[in-house]
Amino acid sequence: MSRDAAGPLPLPEDPPGIETLLTARFLFGLDCFDAGSWHEAHEQWEELWSGEVGADRHLLQALIQLAVALHHRRRGNLAGTRSLLERAREHLATLAAPVLGVEPATLTTTVERLLAEATACADGRPDATAAARSPPPNFAALRAELRRRRAQRGLPALPPPPTDEG
Repeated sequence: MSRDAAGPLPLPEDPPGIETLLTARFLFGLDCFDAGSWHEAHEQWEELWSGEVGADRHLLQALIQLAVALHHRRRGNLAGTRSLLERAREHLATLAAPVLGVEPATLTTTVERLLAEATACADGRPDATAAARSPPPNFAALRAELRRRRAQRGLPALPPPPTDEG
């Protein structure tokens, strides 16, 4: 399912005061990201980002920028891809410890790899075609853990993510 700019898909209501890690929006963003629906992931996380401060805000900003970078990569916009990956890397550099279940050093390594590939493509290097097919990060283990924790708290289940925006 492709989405327009109408905003994020509606989700079940979470109780007031729930920590960001267990919100429906954070988990659904991860679901969308892993399904290749990067625009929707960005929409979900942006809803959270606007109300966050500190490390959570930096991590969400990095995830948002990574999602949009991958959206640009899919569409062949290498300049946009590179710019957003560089900004994601800057936000990740502010983080020393895991935030919202994400290890920043691991994600930084992935962002660096994707940035190198986008640069190779933009520079027309011979290895660029194969490199551009490297997979994005996958949050399957974190998603499973968050589902388990949400179920333990009796929080509502989430709808399936939209399919690849191709």
